[in-house]
Amino acid sequence: MKDTLLDTIEYKEKIIDIPLAQIDTNDLNPRKRFVDTEEDVLIESVLSKGLLNPIIVYKRKKDNRYVILDGERRYRAFKKINRKDISCHVLEKEPTELENLSLMFHIHNVREEWTDFAIAQTLVKVVYEMGKDIIKLNRQDKVELVKITSLSEYKINKYLSFYDYPDSVIKKFMESEMKEIPDKGMDPDILAEMHAPIKLIREELKDFFKKYNEEKIIDACVKKKANGIIKTNRDFRQLTKSLTAMKKGSVRKEVMFDKLESFIRDLEVTPQSIYEDTSEAIYQVDSIIKKTETLIREVQNLNLNQITKEEKSAIESNLKKLTTLLKSKLR
Repeated sequence: MKDTLLDTIEYKEKIIDIPLAQIDTNDLNPRKRFVDTEEDVLIESVLSKGLLNPIIVYKRKKDNRYVILDGERRYRAFKKINRKDISCHVLEKEPTELENLSLMFHIHNVREEWTDFAIAQTLVKVVYEMGKDIIKLNRQDKVELVKITSLSEYKINKYLSFYDYPDSVIKKFMESEMKEIPDKGMDPDILAEMHAPIKLIREELKDFFKKYNEEKIIDACVKKKANGIIKTNRDFRQLTKSLTAMKKGSVRKEVMFDKLESFIRDLEVTPQSIYEDTSEAIYQVDSIIKKTETLIREVQNLNLNQITKEEKSAIESNLKKLTTLLKSKLR
C-alpha cells in the first residue's frame, strides 16, 4: 500500500444530501457497541443545531449504493428521528478492502468509541488483507502496519497479543465490551500486562498449566482488579520480575509454583506481595552492585585538583557513612 491511501481519501467537490434508503453501514466497521444514551444526546444536538459534520461515504460499484466510512452513529440518529436524507462527503473512488480498513483507522484515529477488541479484530483483518500471518510478522510488516493504521508499534503489539489467549478468554472480554456498562474488572489491558508472565509460566513452569489454565489465571486477575486489590495494571509487571528471577535460578520453582497457586486461590495475594516474598531482595542486591560499581569508577576518575577541601571532606564523610552502614547490614 504505497500512495493509495492518499489517492483514495480525495472527496468529490460538493457535499451532497443522500437518501438514507440508499446508504448501507460498513461491515468492516470495528465499532459494534452503540449506547442509547449517547445516541439520545446526539439526536438532541441534531434537532437543535442540525448536522454539524457530514458523514463520509463511498459509492459501491456493484450496486451503486453508498457505504459509510465515518458517521454510522449520526446515520443511526437520523434514522431514529425519521429523517429522509443526510449530508455526505463522497469519496472519489471505491476503496479496496485494505484501503477501507486503513481509511477507517485514519479517519477515526482510533476514537474512544472503538473498544480495544474492536481495534484488535480490525487489526487482524488488516494483517490478513496484507497476506500476512499475525504470528509471523517481522519488523518491516509492523512498520507497514503503523503506516496503514496510524497505531503505534507498541499498540500493535498490544492488540495482537490478545490473540495468544484461548478463545474462552477472548470471548469473556468481548462480551463485556459489548455491554453498555462493561463488567467490573474486565480491563483488556490486563491481557497485555499478563502476556509476559504467562509466557514465562508456560516456558518455565509447565507443570503449573497441568493444574491450572490461562483462563483461571486471568479470572484471578480480573477479580483482584474488580475488588480494588490491584490498583493499576502495571502491578502485574511484578509477576514478570519474580518469574524472571526464577528463570535465572535465583528463586526455586517449587516456591514460585506455590506463590502462583496462592495468587489464584486467595483474593488478597497480589503481584507485589509475591515480588516482596520471592525476589525483591535479589533485585535490590543487583541494583546496589551496579550502583557501587558506578561509584567506584567515578571516584577513580575524580580530578582532585578541581574540587575544594569542603567537597573532599563531604565525599570522605559520605563514604565513611556508607562503609559503616554496609558493615552493620552485612554482619
